Amino acid sequence: MPRTAATPEQRLQTRDKIRAAAAAVYEEKGAAGASARAIAIKAGVSVGTLYSYYANLPELMRSLWAEPVAEEMDRLRTAVQASTDALDAIRLLLEGYGELGLARPDILRGAFLFVRQGDASTLPPAPAALEFEHLLRDAVQQGQMSDQIKSGNPQQIAHQLWAGVHGALALPINIESLDFGPAEEMATTMIEALIESIKA
Repeated sequence: MPRTAATPEQRLQTRDKIRAAAAAVYEEKGAAGASARAIAIKAGVSVGTLYSYYANLPELMRSLWAEPVAEEMDRLRTAVQASTDALDAIRLLLEGYGELGLARPDILRGAFLFVRQGDASTLPPAPAALEFEHLLRDAVQQGQMSDQIKSGNPQQIAHQLWAGVHGALALPINIESLDFGPAEEMATTMIEALIESIKA
C-alpha cells in the first residue's frame, strides 16, 4: 500500500525540525561536525528525507541565518536610500555590516564564514550578499560621479571595502591566539582607513 503524501503543514513541520536540528548540531559541533548524517539523526529523519527538503548541506546551513540577514538588509537599504551623500552611504553600509558581525557573531560565523573542508558547493551567492554588493557598488558609482571617490572599477572598489571590514571582523574569530584588541575598535579603525583610501 503506497505511503500517504505529507500534508503541506506536515512538510513545514519537518522542514522546521530539520532546520532546528541543523542549528543544534552546528552549535554543538561547529562547521566540521555539521554533517548531513548528524543533522538527520538529530532531526529523527533519514538523510534522504533531509535532501528532499534541502538540495545540499550549504543550502540548509544558509537557511539558518537567512531571516536575520534579510532584516539587516532591509534596515541598511532604508538608511542608504535616505542618504544623499555617497561617502555617508558607504559608511552606513560598512558600519551596518560591522555592527551585525559584532552584535551577532553567530551570523557572521554561519552566514559568512561557514566553510567545510572539501565543500564544493555550487550555490549561487545568497540574495542578501548580492544586494549588499549592489548597494555598495552603487554608492561607489555615485561617489565617482560626484568626484568624491577615485576612479576605478566600482565593483572592485566595493569588493575591497567589503573584504577590508570583513577581515577586521573575521581575523579575531579565526586567529584567536593573536591579540587584535577590541573588535569594535578594529572594525571602526578599518572602516575609517577604507573610506580614506577611496577618496578622490
